[in-house]
Amino acid sequence: MSKIAIFGDTAQDLTIELAKEHGIELIPYKLEIDGKSYIDQVEIQSREFYEGMPTYKDLKTGTPGLQEVIEVLDRLKEEGCTDAIMITCSSKLTGMYNVYNSVKHMYEGINLHLVETDQIASSTALVTIYAAKLRDEGYQVEEILEKINNVLDKVNIFALFRTLTYVARGGRFNKYRGMLGNILNIQPLLTPIDGEVGIVSRPRGKKKSQNALVEAVKDYIGDSKDYWLSIFSADNDKEMSEIREKLKDEFDKAKFVLESELTPMLGVHSGPEAVGVAILKFD
Repeated sequence: MSKIAIFGDTAQDLTIELAKEHGIELIPYKLEIDGKSYIDQVEIQSREFYEGMPTYKDLKTGTPGLQEVIEVLDRLKEEGCTDAIMITCSSKLTGMYNVYNSVKHMYEGINLHLVETDQIASSTALVTIYAAKLRDEGYQVEEILEKINNVLDKVNIFALFRTLTYVARGGRFNKYRGMLGNILNIQPLLTPIDGEVGIVSRPRGKKKSQNALVEAVKDYIGDSKDYWLSIFSADNDKEMSEIREKLKDEFDKAKFVLESELTPMLGVHSGPEAVGVAILKFD
């Protein structure tokens, strides 16, 4: 009988509490703030991070070392784990897939199964939580992998970054467009396209961009009757509440709802006041 572990990480907007709730092995990213290192969700929390963000001069993120992943696997092996399903965000946006892939080529004693989404943040978290749910319902490894692969093209995320400075600084968005957006008050609606940050539309101003996000979510849900939703912000409770109210019917009909504040690892690139919604459809 197989014993299966599900791996997630803080680039998926997963917290320690969420991971414990769903039985997920959480691998935290590292942050460097003005030369000082922190472990995401362990040594620095989201609200603390955003409160200090206006004063930060230098922000960087880093993947965990191979040994940190190996130590988790060693513990799981002692507990009788036979298989680990390691789900990651897009390798074009984060480095966790490459870390796991390196570990896979050197580790023995547990069968490692890598799943890369083309997503980022809570759209990947929804997939990881879904995998944990399947595990808990008694599905075996191959069945879980098949079901996950069947939904990878039915998951998406839409986000608004209220400043493009941080995502441009991190090299994940054209710097010129980032500067131009700030100058002209253009608030692009962002979504993953081919595993990278892409633009859905370029509304100007907060109200129009918020409405664009709401319409994009409604269009993506379409006539689906079986879906999960996640709503998140980067220290922007007010706007997150506004968006949820505009999507009240969609949230009421969702089979599972996740609310979160972006982890510091994600906040380094989104900047403060980002908001968004992720959707996972099953039909």
